[in-house]
Amino acid sequence: MKKPNSEVAGAAPQLDDFKIRKVEVNLGNAFVRLAAKDRRKVLALLKRHGYGKTGTISNWDRWSKDDMKCCYQQLQPISQKMANDLRRWASLHLKTERNYRLAIISLAEGFECRRWMEEPSFYIHG
Repeated sequence: MKKPNSEVAGAAPQLDDFKIRKVEVNLGNAFVRLAAKDRRKVLALLKRHGYGKTGTISNWDRWSKDDMKCCYQQLQPISQKMANDLRRWASLHLKTERNYRLAIISLAEGFECRRWMEEPSFYIHG
């Protein structure tokens, strides 16, 4: 059975990959523009949705539209722009069937790195 192009090793990135990356960049840019207090709130929110309340959720478990709607609604009071970009990011992941919790965790860890670059003294003293 012949594999689709997306499964062939070394295949060119799909158009959806570029769209997801563009939205991730927009999310990252919006994240660094937030106040330090709001950045901490965003990270806590994403980690809570990625790891779950009990911590027994697998990274390969899928999240649903309802999960993302809940995250979107909780993110709105912090940053409407980030909430809108997160909804766009989530819908692209749902459309491409990459809606694993690992994607949310990876997004949060990317923000954690950006936060570390912006607030190095927090990690040294805090």
